[in-house]
Amino acid sequence: MKLLLGCLLSLLLAASALRAQQDEIPVFDLDEYLLDPKMKISIGFRALAGQKASFSGAGGVTGLVQSTQAFGALDAVDVRRSYHDGYVAQNTRVDDDGNPIVDGRTNNWLFVDEKQHDADAGLVAFNAYSAAVTDNETRNLGSGNSYGAELIVARDMGKIGRRAEWTIFAGLSLNSINESTRDTLMATVTTVTDRYSLNGQTLPNVPYSAPSTSLDENGNVINTTVLLGLNPDSRTTTVTTDVPVSAYWKLKGAYLAARAGPSLTYNIRDNLRLSFSAGAALAYVGTSYTVEHSFQPETSDLITSEVVEYGEDLLTGYYVDATLEYFLAERAALYFGAFYQSNGEYDQSMSDPAATYSTRLDLSRLQGFRAGLNYRF
Repeated sequence: MKLLLGCLLSLLLAASALRAQQDEIPVFDLDEYLLDPKMKISIGFRALAGQKASFSGAGGVTGLVQSTQAFGALDAVDVRRSYHDGYVAQNTRVDDDGNPIVDGRTNNWLFVDEKQHDADAGLVAFNAYSAAVTDNETRNLGSGNSYGAELIVARDMGKIGRRAEWTIFAGLSLNSINESTRDTLMATVTTVTDRYSLNGQTLPNVPYSAPSTSLDENGNVINTTVLLGLNPDSRTTTVTTDVPVSAYWKLKGAYLAARAGPSLTYNIRDNLRLSFSAGAALAYVGTSYTVEHSFQPETSDLITSEVVEYGEDLLTGYYVDATLEYFLAERAALYFGAFYQSNGEYDQSMSDPAATYSTRLDLSRLQGFRAGLNYRF
């Protein structure tokens, strides 16, 4: 009996020990299984200054505000004569049988300024203008800040001592180009003037467009068209010097910069790091170059001539920066940095029948500020 009780007691003690062993929570050394993140992605913005632009023309360049009006020869027939201050088109009158009336006059014309009317001579003058602008100057200007965005990927390559480590990085950034300037130049204006006869008729109020009608007191339509000579009675050409012309130069576009290289990081403390980076930089530049001349003639609206050319180029250079990281969490950090980038000079030229224009964008001394968010994974 005592032997049986002893055996039972031994079995109970063994079962209790086994149960306690099964209920015990196992402990693992997690440091053996967690891996430090090796990759880092940075997304942010950057503000830069230092890009400079210049606008110039070739020696003795002549910009031409060209007359695009088709006023034809004096004896030309079946043409529409267009001027900056009106037009004279083909007659639209017909007789009772529907046949065109051919009497050397027209009911299809328009003029816009009282200065065109010579009441004493019974004539109306129409004008076409062109301006030749000589410009030998180069205009240099520096821009304000240019804002853009950046994306950078980096990989940890190993530690250097207790607090330092090095990485390799590659990144893209995009910044805008918006350079422009205005000036007033002196031009030589050529005016072609054609005079047409009113054949003794009186002109209504200016501006006037024929054919024209009005209503009498009973609401009846009355034909008030004033007929004009179909061909000019005379043509003169006048040259006027030292006429002010407004000039405008504009370079607009963007450049995409790609950079890569090594980076050295020093851990100031657990949540604060300082890094220095340097590497090669490529910049793809795309722009539109616009040159505009405009002047105000005596008897018409503002006349403007515009030339536009598109260009692109790939520039090489280098990049250095210093960046401070502040950790918000184990894997996320804010970064703030300053940088210097050099990509040389970008040149663009264009020509029209009367002139050659050129511009230069200096990207050799770019400096600025960058900030954003880092994430390690």
